[in-house]
Amino acid sequence: MPRKKSQQLIMLAVISALLIASGWIISCGGNSAPVTETSSTTGVITTSMTDPPTCTASFDHVYVTVTKVQANISSSAGDTDSGWTTLVDLTSSPKQIDLLSLASTTCLLAQLGSTSGLPPGNYQQIRVILLANNASSGPSPNACGSGNGFNCVVPSGGKPQQLLLSSEAQTGIKIPPGQIDGGGINLTAGQAADLNINFDACASILHEGNGSYRLKPVLHAGEVAVNNNALSGKVVDSVSSNAIPGAVVLLEQRDSNGYDRVKDAGVTDANGMFNFCPLPATGNYDVVVDATTGTLTTTVYGATITFNVPSGTALGNIPLVSEGSGAALTIPWATITGQVTSAGSGGATTQDITLSALQDATPTGGSLVHVTIPVFSVTGQPPTFVTSASPTPATPPCPVGTDCFNYALMVPSHNPSVGTFSSSAITYSVPATGVANFSLLAESADNTPCTASVPSPALVTAIAVTPATATAVSTVLVFTGCTAPI
Repeated sequence: MPRKKSQQLIMLAVISALLIASGWIISCGGNSAPVTETSSTTGVITTSMTDPPTCTASFDHVYVTVTKVQANISSSAGDTDSGWTTLVDLTSSPKQIDLLSLASTTCLLAQLGSTSGLPPGNYQQIRVILLANNASSGPSPNACGSGNGFNCVVPSGGKPQQLLLSSEAQTGIKIPPGQIDGGGINLTAGQAADLNINFDACASILHEGNGSYRLKPVLHAGEVAVNNNALSGKVVDSVSSNAIPGAVVLLEQRDSNGYDRVKDAGVTDANGMFNFCPLPATGNYDVVVDATTGTLTTTVYGATITFNVPSGTALGNIPLVSEGSGAALTIPWATITGQVTSAGSGGATTQDITLSALQDATPTGGSLVHVTIPVFSVTGQPPTFVTSASPTPATPPCPVGTDCFNYALMVPSHNPSVGTFSSSAITYSVPATGVANFSLLAESADNTPCTASVPSPALVTAIAVTPATATAVSTVLVFTGCTAPI
């Protein structure tokens, strides 16, 4: 075969891997089993998608309409800078996707399309562009119905509601190097890359004070190992060994300050099972689980932390320790209450604030870690809230010249159970007796961050919680130099 033709075929293999993988950007709601394509001249191409949802109890559907997928080798390229290569162009026929349509513990594949001409390099930004809600035309039929634009949510048992888009959604929802494992996707001529992009739809939907819904995109990406890319397990009651459905499972990795950051989130199925795949091949994960079960009577389970779990691991049973059961005001979870405020140069300014509830734990042979604990009865993990001039609840009122949010975070009331991964059986500690302490870390929107906070960082420590009781945080978390997200 002529050398030129051989090089073209090799390049097409690289292109195909990226372009098929780019379909994962707009996919949510299931883990995915690899799908393989082979060629005698190009080798194996493996594609998959990820993002098990945590908000199916709140939403029946989340629809977004995609027009383009692009990538750039430059880590600092702006919206209008050169170097953006179009991976998929759906401008003439925008594709509407239900991000919650694939809820499953099996792996599923979604594909947008493919193109040619992509040069090798270290791709440090990827972006997806959505169709404007006021566009003159779009997909037909439109699942959002008449008058709701082309991007919408359907609350559980309700009707479609327009999903408001920031300018970012139309100029490109970006995944910067800091949200790509390894800092970028490195493509060399003749070698295919297996790319996974996680669109966390549940963490991306904000319900604003006026009742509207807004998209605040939360995306992560990374190269995945084809044959070593799943992390699974079963969540059970520590006494009865009965499966716990609906448990919240977080995959976390530590940052340089010792804080565990959420990389992926999901819930267990009716059999207590979870399965994340494919996963980036870089680093181990800390698996953090808690749960509430029941309706008229609610049982609350404290958090169980499994440190240093490699991708490709089947964990087996993860035991949760019951904190007791109750109804109405006697539900034994703890509640942390307080206020966060935001202001810009001209006074009160709305802002997206993420609140992470943290408990400290130490892996065997390691140093102390600030672990993000799943919060009960929220859509995203960790939850993000929107400050406003008229908070709900209204008391306490916002200080003059600020917008605010009065938070109430429902969390476990006991200390966590802790285990560290080993090739043999994992031993989980009995939760430590005595007072359970939390820390609370507040952070402003990553796309329009505030310039300062008091305290700095916006962290409150030593919050002692009590079962079935609200603990008030006296420190108001104050953000200044803010720019409104929209």
